[in-house]
Amino acid sequence: MTRNNEEAASGLFAALAHSGRREILRYLRDRDFVRAGDIGAALAIGPSTLSGHLKVLRQAGLVESRRRGTEIQYRLRMSLVDEAILALMALRREQEATGPDDPEDASSATDEREEPIR
Repeated sequence: MTRNNEEAASGLFAALAHSGRREILRYLRDRDFVRAGDIGAALAIGPSTLSGHLKVLRQAGLVESRRRGTEIQYRLRMSLVDEAILALMALRREQEATGPDDPEDASSATDEREEPIR
């Protein structure tokens, strides 16, 4: 992965890290160009909070917007969501190739002669 791709992935995953933004993406999944006010009303998200979430999602490339008169409409950019899924699958393959990262596995490798801390 190149540096630019890593930076883009970092922004993408940061955008996906918030449950409210994931809820917005789920809402937009089966809709095409929804007014911001309709998104907020459907998900009970206030205008300023919604605006912040949509800005992060736009910057990450997960949604696109268009202006229609005085309103802004949003829709999901599926191609980028597909790329995110592929990136996550690649991370999983890397993890599977290197083995488990389970703390219990690491603790079993300790010296059994150690006395418990009292």
